[in-house]
Amino acid sequence: MYLNKVRLATSKIINGGVIVLFALPALFNILVLIFGITELDTKKYGAVVPLLMCAVFFFMLLVDIGVIIWRTWAIHRASKARIYNSLFEEDHDGIITYDSIASMTGNSVAGAVKELMWLVNNHFIVNITLGRTAARVDVLPGDNEFVVLSCPSCGAQVNIRKGGGGKCEHCGTFMREKEA
Repeated sequence: MYLNKVRLATSKIINGGVIVLFALPALFNILVLIFGITELDTKKYGAVVPLLMCAVFFFMLLVDIGVIIWRTWAIHRASKARIYNSLFEEDHDGIITYDSIASMTGNSVAGAVKELMWLVNNHFIVNITLGRTAARVDVLPGDNEFVVLSCPSCGAQVNIRKGGGGKCEHCGTFMREKEA
């Protein structure tokens, strides 16, 4: 497994909490902008105070929305870790070129490299070394053993790294070795 499940779970909790924490003030700011500013007495406070309050609440609203979008994007990028994990689990020789990663993920080469660098640098994917043209799978002791499984769909024999998963070369069914 190349997926750091603890980091992924922690990130989801933190990002979800941040989103909720900033969604409530954003809702409050919207309500104040709609209802609160119109209720101010311009004769008593003058025109500057309502405009200043409107500007402050509008700025706070933009900050809240920006943080929500930023954290939602982080959740989206972290969810890509599962896709890359399955690619590395299916590998047999320890090296996957960026061209093949891009074709398997549907990204451009630059996009796949950028996502992969972000996932490795933020520790969502571990035991992967990024090179100039390829990613190297750092096989841990005991992970280089393979087991032969029978495909549940077509019955073909498939070599899968112990503790990992892979696709049947004949029908494309994804299977995972059941750990004891």
